[in-house]
Amino acid sequence: MFRAGVVVLFFAIAGIPSAMRAQMGDPANGPTKIPIEQLDVASSPDALTLESSVHTPLTEQYIWTKEDAVREVPSADKGWLRDAGEDLGSHYFRRTFPLSQVPAEAELYVAGPRAATIYVNGQKVGQYQLDLSFPMGMRVYACDVAKALQEGTNVVAIEAVRGPQVGSGADNRLAVQQTRGEVMVVKIVPAALGVVAAPLLISDANWKASMQFIPGWQAAGFDDHSWGAADSLGAIEGSYEFFQWNADAGLYAWPGYDGISPFLGHYTLKPTSVRNVYNGAGEIAHPEVLKEIGEEFQVTLPAARVSSENAPSILLDFGREVAGRVEFESDSDAPMDVTVQYGESEMEALRDPYLGVDPVHVAPHATAYGPKSAFRYAVVRFVGGKQMRFKAIGLDGIAYPVNYQGYFNSSDKELNLMWAIGAYTAHLCMQDDIWDAPKRDRGRWMGDLDVSGRTIEDAFGGNFLMDDTLNRLLGTDPVRSDVNGIPGYSAFWLTGEKEYYLHTGSMKQLEKTHKRMVQLLNYMEREMDSRNLFADENHAWTFVDWSPELSGDTPETRMATQFEFYAAFKDGAYLLRQMHDDANAEKFEAEAQRLKSAAQQYLLDGSGTFGDRWQTNAYAVLSGVATNTQYPAIWKNVLASVGHIKYNAMIITPYYNYYVVSAMAKMGHRQAALNWIRQYWGGMTDEGATSFWEGYDPAWYKGIDFHASLQADNMSGYRVSLAHGWSSGVTPWLMEQVIGIRSMGPAMSTVNIRPDLLDLSWAEGGEPTPRGLLTVSIHKKNGYETVVSLPPGTTANVSVPVSTATASVEVNGQPMSVRSAEGGKRALLVLNGPRRFTILSK
Repeated sequence: MFRAGVVVLFFAIAGIPSAMRAQMGDPANGPTKIPIEQLDVASSPDALTLESSVHTPLTEQYIWTKEDAVREVPSADKGWLRDAGEDLGSHYFRRTFPLSQVPAEAELYVAGPRAATIYVNGQKVGQYQLDLSFPMGMRVYACDVAKALQEGTNVVAIEAVRGPQVGSGADNRLAVQQTRGEVMVVKIVPAALGVVAAPLLISDANWKASMQFIPGWQAAGFDDHSWGAADSLGAIEGSYEFFQWNADAGLYAWPGYDGISPFLGHYTLKPTSVRNVYNGAGEIAHPEVLKEIGEEFQVTLPAARVSSENAPSILLDFGREVAGRVEFESDSDAPMDVTVQYGESEMEALRDPYLGVDPVHVAPHATAYGPKSAFRYAVVRFVGGKQMRFKAIGLDGIAYPVNYQGYFNSSDKELNLMWAIGAYTAHLCMQDDIWDAPKRDRGRWMGDLDVSGRTIEDAFGGNFLMDDTLNRLLGTDPVRSDVNGIPGYSAFWLTGEKEYYLHTGSMKQLEKTHKRMVQLLNYMEREMDSRNLFADENHAWTFVDWSPELSGDTPETRMATQFEFYAAFKDGAYLLRQMHDDANAEKFEAEAQRLKSAAQQYLLDGSGTFGDRWQTNAYAVLSGVATNTQYPAIWKNVLASVGHIKYNAMIITPYYNYYVVSAMAKMGHRQAALNWIRQYWGGMTDEGATSFWEGYDPAWYKGIDFHASLQADNMSGYRVSLAHGWSSGVTPWLMEQVIGIRSMGPAMSTVNIRPDLLDLSWAEGGEPTPRGLLTVSIHKKNGYETVVSLPPGTTANVSVPVSTATASVEVNGQPMSVRSAEGGKRALLVLNGPRRFTILSK
C-alpha cells in the first residue's frame, strides 16, 4: 500500500552476506531432504480451516466506463481483443453519498488505475502515478479524507487512467477486463490506515462514469445527470475469476481483502529457521522465538522510521515450497511498517523477488498479510514503528482440501521421494482452480493440466477442481478459438477429458461439455490443409515445448501438433461414443485416420523416424501414429540417446519429458526410462527440490545460485517457477509403469495392471477409484508375488512376469490358466473385484 505524503513503496534489496549458505542446492550443505510425511502440511482436510468459515466476501465492486468495457461476448475473429491498442486516456467517475456524522478518521482506498486524481467535495485529496517497473499490476493507494468530508451530501470524483496490463491467458470477460487493467475499486473506511471497518462508501453500479472531459466535472455541484452508470463487474471477491493470473496480487494491502475461494483452506506454519539476522540501525531481540508458538517477537528502531538500508531484517525459511502469504500479527499499541520479499529460492528472495519488495502496514493489534504467492523464503525488513512487537510472524498457508488416497512405495527411497514431491507439486497448483503454478502464471493452462491432472487423479482422486478447470478451459458456447489459443492445448483438452472420464466416469461432466466438444473438434478440423496435415490455418500460437524450434510456427511444431491432433480426434470420438453420439464419433474417427495416413505419407523421413527430436518422436509413439514396426528405428536413431547427452542444446522441460519416458516405456525400454528419471527428476531432488521445477537439465549450473540458470517460457532466471504442475509427471509414470495401473474403462471399471519391478526388489502402490482404493504390490520371492486388491465393479486384465511361456501361475493358492504374452515373458489373467488376489508366478 502507498499513501499520500508517505513514501513506502520501493526499497533497495540489501546485499547478500558473505557467510550465507543456501539450504537448497548448496554443495556445502547438501540438499535439504524432508521426510515424505512432513512434506505436505495440508495433506488432510482436517489440517485446514476453510475460508468460508472465517471470511465474509467484501461487497465493493470493480467498475469502469461502459464505453471502454470488454464486450460481453468475444468476437468471432478477434476473440476478447479490441481493434485498437492500449487506451491511456482519462476516465471520469463520480458518486454522491450521504453522511450523518463525520468520523474522526477516514481513509479512502483506490486500486486498479495506473494513475488517479481524487476529489472529495471538490477538494483534491490525493493523486498518484504508479511506477510501471514494479512487477505488480494492481496496487492500493490510500489517502486521509476525514477533513474533506461533511455532514449531509458528499461527492467523490476520480479521474483515472487504466491500470497496467497483466500478462495472462484469460478467456472470459471478467478476467480479461481485470488483467487488461480496466477496473477500479474504491471505498472509504471510517478508521485509521489499515484498520478494517464497515465502509462509508464503496464502488458499485450506482457510480456515474464518462470518458468525456467537461470543465468543472470534479466540483461538488456539477450536474452529472447526462453521465451513464458505471459498468460493474461485480464484487471484488464475488468470483474466483478475479483471483487468477496474479491480477489481484497487489490487493493484499486492501483492508479486509483475502481473494481466496471459499472452498480453499488455511493452515499455519512456523519458519523452520530464521537466518541472515541483520540488526542495522536497530535491534532484533531473540529472532529464534519466531519458530515457537506463543512467544512475542520484538524489534527496536532508533526512530519512527528508518531507511531500508539501515532497517533490521531477517530471512525466514519455511523448509519447503509453500503456497500462501506471510502473516504479521501485531502485539503493539502503535502501527508498524515492514516490507516482505518472497523467493522460491534463497537467491530469488535476496536478489530479485518475483513480486518485488512489498510494503505491509500493520495496524495496532491487528493482523496483516503480504501478497499471495508461492515461495520458500521470505526476507522481512522492519522499517517503521520504533517499538515493534509481534505475537507471530509466519505462514498463512492456502491449500485445496485433499486426502492422499493414492500412494507409492518401493525399495528405492529416492523414487518414493520423487512420487511424493510430484504429488505435492500438483497439490500446490490446486488453488482457485488448477493452475500451472502458484507463483507464475497462477492460471489455467491445458498442457500443464494434461500432466498434473493425471497426478491429481492418481494421488487424490476425482474432485470439483478437475471438473471445473476442464469446463472453464473449454470456454463458452460457441467455441471460437483454440484452448489457451494453442492448437496442441485443444488436443490436450480432449486427451485430458478422456483421462478424467476414465478415472471418474462422470457422465454428467461429459454431457455438460458435449456441444462445445463437438464445436472444438470442428474448429480443429479447420486447421488442416488439403493434405490433412496440420497447417495452422487458424493462425494460432503453435507450441509444443520450451525448446528450440518447438515454440512458434515451425516444421517441428506442426509435426508434433499433427500427432497431438491424431490422439485428440481418437479420444474425442471415444467420448462421443460414450454419449451415444455415433454420427459425430464416426466423423472424427475418419478424421483421425486421415491424420495418421498423412503423417505416415508426408512426415516419416528416410531413417524411419519423424525427424530427430525427442519430443516429436515420443508423441508419434504415444499417440499411435508410429507403428510397432517403426519403434526400432525411432529408438535407435532418436530416443536411445535420452540420458546420454551431457550438454543438450535441444533442451526438454519436465512437461514433455513425461511423454518421452512414457513413450520409452511403451516401446519396451522401461529400464532406460527409469534411468533417465533418476538423472532428471532425481537431479532436482539431489539439488534439494521440495517441488518440481518448470525447467531443468542435469547439466545446468548447480550450487547456491542454481535458480538463475533455469530456463523455461523463453526466459531464464528467478522468474522460472520452482513448483510447476507440468513437472509432476514422474508420479503418474511410476503408477503406470512400475505399479502398472492403467484405467481402460469409465470410472476404472476396467483396468490393465502390469507391475514391473525393473531393477527394484519390491514395489507397492494404490490408486483411488470412485468405488474404493485399488492396490497392487509386487515382490521378488522365489519368482514373483503380486498382490492385487480390487474394489467392487472393477475388472482387471493382469499381466505378471514369468520366466518362461510355460511357467506355472497360482492365484490364492490355486493353479490358474493363463495366456502367454510378450514373447513368453508375461502371463495374462483376468480378475474381478471386490477381492484380494495373491498371485505367485515363476
